[in-house]
Amino acid sequence: MASDIAGRRAEPPFFLSAVLTSALKNHYLIALLVRRNVEVTFRGSVLGVAWAVLAPLFRLALYTFVFGVVLHVRWPGPPRSSFETALLYFTGLTLFDFFFDCITAAPALIVDYANFVKKVVFPLEILSFVVVGAALVRFAITAAVLLLFYLAIDGLPGVAALSLPLVMVPLVLVALGLVWIMAMVGTFIRDLRQLIALFAMVAMYLSPIFFPVSQVPAVARPVFYANPLTFVIESARAALFANQWPNWIILILYTAGAWLFASVTHRMFVKVKAGFADVV
Repeated sequence: MASDIAGRRAEPPFFLSAVLTSALKNHYLIALLVRRNVEVTFRGSVLGVAWAVLAPLFRLALYTFVFGVVLHVRWPGPPRSSFETALLYFTGLTLFDFFFDCITAAPALIVDYANFVKKVVFPLEILSFVVVGAALVRFAITAAVLLLFYLAIDGLPGVAALSLPLVMVPLVLVALGLVWIMAMVGTFIRDLRQLIALFAMVAMYLSPIFFPVSQVPAVARPVFYANPLTFVIESARAALFANQWPNWIILILYTAGAWLFASVTHRMFVKVKAGFADVV
């Protein structure tokens, strides 16, 4: 009884520090599992980790050829070369890929780590950090490819590019929260993985990847603004290609809401995880 009371007193305040405490307390284990997750992605392939660079290079070349050479797509605003237009698309798709890299792995997360479920001492809630951390590593490699081509085509970006890490913070928090939710639901409803695959196709066209939000009819814009990717994609492109700082008020509000969302879903996951052993 005394230990139970002590445990309750030690529990972090609601939406204040539970997520951060969990990450810091288990940082070594998270780093170890993130490394294993990334290594498994390329294990057994001939080129190994080189695929992490070759895949984005191929996509960038494909976008340049299709949108710039074949379709002659012109992005709204000042005239741009085919390479610059391809980079605009590549920026949006890089962020989209990171987000759905997290989401698509979430439904089967508990099943994939079933050997940890019945180990009482293992903190299952850190698996969300593992999924998002591994996705961030792959995102960083793709972003490095994007940066190298940006430097080759446009030179050094403006000072507004310094805001990009801050713009990513709320998206990472939302991804963490969604992984916790979908891992919970996916453990009990196995069809969720197929539903997420279908949703990803829809979400791609409801994100401002191939066009700016300014080109979306006013009646449809609320749908795009409800998309957690919209603000991040628009802000990233504005920083890189127009040297514009993000809307700080929106960024602060978005980050606060994302933190609250992650905190609530973390608490939900911790309360539900005891039932996973019965279905895995």
